[in-house]
Amino acid sequence: MAHSALHLSIGLAVGTAVALPSVIRAWRRAGKMAPALARLLAVSWGLAVLSIVPSLFRNVGLPETFCSGWWMNLFLFHPLLDQLKRGGMLVGELAAAACLTFQYVLLLLALRRARAGIGRGAP
Repeated sequence: MAHSALHLSIGLAVGTAVALPSVIRAWRRAGKMAPALARLLAVSWGLAVLSIVPSLFRNVGLPETFCSGWWMNLFLFHPLLDQLKRGGMLVGELAAAACLTFQYVLLLLALRRARAGIGRGAP
């Protein structure tokens, strides 16, 4: 069974990858970055929480047959990942730290860009 840190980091990574194109488009057209960055954070953290739902079900006390059923693949392939990888706490922590660092640096760059006046509609 994969560690929940690995599931969480996969959710963060998938959410960041899904929402990143809108951030890149906003950056290129010198538009406002806040909506795109808010979407990136909401999607990545939403998928991260969604990916650990079966683990939460297990901790609440639902039967293992329910928590490892094929229908739990809806939560970012949770049972499939459990079968493929055992453990993964360190890898999950490192991947989550990398995703969080990337998001933080992206926010800092957007703040620097806004402070410089790019994207305010000024000629």
